[in-house]
Amino acid sequence: MKKLLAGLATLIGVTACGQDAPYSSIVNYSARESMHSYFFTATSRGPLFVDVRGTYPGYDSDVIAPMITAAMERGMQSRPFKATTHMEEAHSPDYRVYWLIAPPKNFNNNRLCKGEIPESIAQDKPTFSIVFCVGDEVFRDMSGWVHKDVDVNSENFTKFVGVVTRELFK
Repeated sequence: MKKLLAGLATLIGVTACGQDAPYSSIVNYSARESMHSYFFTATSRGPLFVDVRGTYPGYDSDVIAPMITAAMERGMQSRPFKATTHMEEAHSPDYRVYWLIAPPKNFNNNRLCKGEIPESIAQDKPTFSIVFCVGDEVFRDMSGWVHKDVDVNSENFTKFVGVVTRELFK
């Protein structure tokens, strides 16, 4: 009976949304026990530096970067914060987030925190690597993809970035 009710709830949820699920996927790689204290330290006195690199189909990183930072801010409703794409505006550049759009498949994200930024590699669907750095160390490392039909101006893309942000700092 529980399985039947769970199945009905899922079916009703998908029908109510009027969308096919899933539209994205996220995988956590490395994670410390909790990021809350680091996130609070990184955002309590000013904006968090977010470095967006790569190209999303039809958009360059300089166009998509403000969309990602706005969606990150919107995604953390439990702890409002500001994000910036300009290092000089950040409270502490030691705390930073890298969003790599279409990263090479074999790139080691540990190298990001040390300043090595790879070139984007065009892929069938938009892929991402998201890394939270403190100094030269990776504190959380994630990757994901978005369905190729998801436009960066859509609510689905904003929701994806919000989910990633919450996962990154939980």
